Amino acid sequence: MRTNDYSVPPPTGCPSPIPCEAERKVKHSEAMSRRVAFLTALIALALIGAAAAPWTFRENGLSSALADHMKERYGLDLTVKGRSTFAVLPIPRVKFEDVTVRFPDRTLQAEGGILRGEIRIMPLLFGRIELSDFDLSDSRITASARALQAVNWSSAVKSRSRTLHARRLILNRTSIHWTDLKDADLEVEELVIRWVGENEPLTAYGNATWRGERVFLTEASIYPDRLVSGSISPFRLGISAPAARVSLQGEAQLGRNPGLTGESSIEARSVRDFTRWTGVKLPFGSLIQALSVKGDFSMDHRRLSWPSVSVKLGEDELEGTLAVRLDTERPVITGTLAAEGLDLTDLFAPFAQARTSSGSWSEESLDLARVTGSDLDLRLSAASARLGKLRVEDMAASVLVRPGEIEASIGRADFHDGSLKGRLSLMSANGMTEFKSQGTFTGIEIAPFLSSLGEPRWITGQAQGQFAFEGKGTNPVEVVRRAQGRSTITVRGGELVGIALGDALKRVEKHPLLASLNWKGGRTPFDEAQAQIVVQKGVGEVTEGRLTSADLTAELKGEVLIVDRTLNLKAKVSSAGSPSAAAIAFDIDGGWDNITVIPNARSLIERSGAAKPLLPAAPVPANEPAPQATAQ
Repeated sequence: MRTNDYSVPPPTGCPSPIPCEAERKVKHSEAMSRRVAFLTALIALALIGAAAAPWTFRENGLSSALADHMKERYGLDLTVKGRSTFAVLPIPRVKFEDVTVRFPDRTLQAEGGILRGEIRIMPLLFGRIELSDFDLSDSRITASARALQAVNWSSAVKSRSRTLHARRLILNRTSIHWTDLKDADLEVEELVIRWVGENEPLTAYGNATWRGERVFLTEASIYPDRLVSGSISPFRLGISAPAARVSLQGEAQLGRNPGLTGESSIEARSVRDFTRWTGVKLPFGSLIQALSVKGDFSMDHRRLSWPSVSVKLGEDELEGTLAVRLDTERPVITGTLAAEGLDLTDLFAPFAQARTSSGSWSEESLDLARVTGSDLDLRLSAASARLGKLRVEDMAASVLVRPGEIEASIGRADFHDGSLKGRLSLMSANGMTEFKSQGTFTGIEIAPFLSSLGEPRWITGQAQGQFAFEGKGTNPVEVVRRAQGRSTITVRGGELVGIALGDALKRVEKHPLLASLNWKGGRTPFDEAQAQIVVQKGVGEVTEGRLTSADLTAELKGEVLIVDRTLNLKAKVSSAGSPSAAAIAFDIDGGWDNITVIPNARSLIERSGAAKPLLPAAPVPANEPAPQATAQ
């Protein structure tokens, strides 16, 4: 019997042994491919992980290669004391810990911190380490402003534009200490400086803490390659801080006459706070509140000027010209400004502070140093201006500030239907302050003037006169105590309000004693009233005082005590027909703010036939008995 050629029955569904063998080979090949692919993926993943993970080296040539590159390309000395870390993905980069970077001649030195940077790929393929940017954090930088100014930046920028350099420098959490600048240290939170290359602007932004306040560099841009080639470069600069904000844009130029031109906006919410924070000494800096300066400007090493400027002082807007001289020992601010309305009360505060809130002269020492920081020579004009309680129209004035000296003058001003001009000055030297004032006035309606000061309108008429006073001391009280000078005033066509001297004369002729009980009220018209006061050592003597009208004549004598702010005057009133015989006398005394006018009792008794015998004919000697009766 014939047997089957197959020793083992073929699998179910396989028609012949040859196709089944091929199928097994295909399946084996697919399994191998999957294993190879999986192994390849593992290897690739391992390589990617190895490339992405930083490699840390204790001792290697990585830092030495970068140090050579920085010395050759930038002229910087790099020393790495800590670890060096290298990674390939996602971009080639390095990190060095505890680094020291030095400029030549110790112009600038950064110590400590971490230096990071991205590596350029093409130089890396040829075995060179070149960084496309630098990131320095947690470092301490020491710099010299004078040494940095002496660097040949023109040559450095030209070299920078011809070769490939880092395009970005970043500082984070880094302190900057200046060896030759006082109170200028910075705590930089972030500073980014970027310059891609030739024909591109150098830009910067960031923020830092200076003197306890956060300062933001919102924008800064300029074209260095244009500057070093002698061309004009556009520029922009924006700085913002709690106390002030500066915005500049325009054109810059180096060469034989370097300078800036463009538009500016400088704003200070409070000049007082700004000067306290920055230490910048400005005239009246401790007195002025909000200030802004806007307009076209030009600047060189000698002068900063605004040919057309808009200045906002508080709520007042002024227009004109302004300039600052920079080539002097102290900056000198000059300008001519005009305004519709102007409040100069703050500028005259040093004069107003001579009195306390109670009205007495202050005993505090005079110190002009805090308000005479920079020199000032300012011309002002205003359609309407206010100086404390006083308001003038069509004013032309000037303010002059020098070290320890303030001078304010009014060249002309309309004042209560008249005009005035004058000058006030304060000058401190060797612990003493000298005060001087002088002025003239004419055609002033005196009653509205008194009302503007908050005083009662006790006299009317048009006044004219002049004054000149001066004094010297360590405080206002001492200045007044040593005051000397002269003042004259004449009032024409007016009235005394609250007293009718004509009626009083008529009553005193009939009933002298009753006149003292009913003398107030009414008015006394007069043709002219004049007075002259000579001041010596704080005491003013009325050397001449006279009032005349068609019906009567009055003479005034006595003293004005400037230190105590009191009066001790006597007025004698007589009929115009008999000026030699005093008909009635008045005692004028009390404080300047509370003057009392009382008829003199003795003069009334002497006019009374019945009461006159009660008065002693002559003063009684001390060794004789006193009279039996006297009248008060």
